[in-house]
Amino acid sequence: MTAAGQRAPRKDQVRNRRRLLDAARLAFAEQGPDLSIEAIARSAGVGATTFYRHFPTKDELVLHLLDDLADGARRVAAEAADTVDDWDAFRTVFTRGCALDEAELRLFDALCRTSARAAEQGRRITVSLITPVTDRVRNSGLLRRDVTAEDVAAFMRMADSTSDARQRGITQRVLLTGLRAHRL
Repeated sequence: MTAAGQRAPRKDQVRNRRRLLDAARLAFAEQGPDLSIEAIARSAGVGATTFYRHFPTKDELVLHLLDDLADGARRVAAEAADTVDDWDAFRTVFTRGCALDEAELRLFDALCRTSARAAEQGRRITVSLITPVTDRVRNSGLLRRDVTAEDVAAFMRMADSTSDARQRGITQRVLLTGLRAHRL
């Protein structure tokens, strides 16, 4: 029993939910987010009824997938929170915060465009991971005062959109130099 007096989900329920999420992630990446619920359920090896037991709507599935895709970024943010030097913590999130590979990043962006709720969820996830380190480095006087967490997220996306790792590294260094407050 859980703390609220409800039973923990059965193993098959947990397995089916994971199968649905994994199948949807793969199917959306390959075929796009317009795929039907029935196709997702089929690719997971379950029926549509099982899908609806776990996700009342396709939009709910998308929200959970966005959350899943953010797990790597959460680990990077936790690592940054444990970093003593404020600028190093910020640089960690800026350069490694988008822990997604190119295909996953395209999937995250595509899922964010499926609904207003998904767009808001994507924005909320991104800002929640970037805001603590942005506030921290701004409060230490190392970040330009006119830069917001949303601005930082946009610069991170800009760097991540470059064509290769060398170009991304150069873009990140240039952007970090421009973001740093320069004391006279």
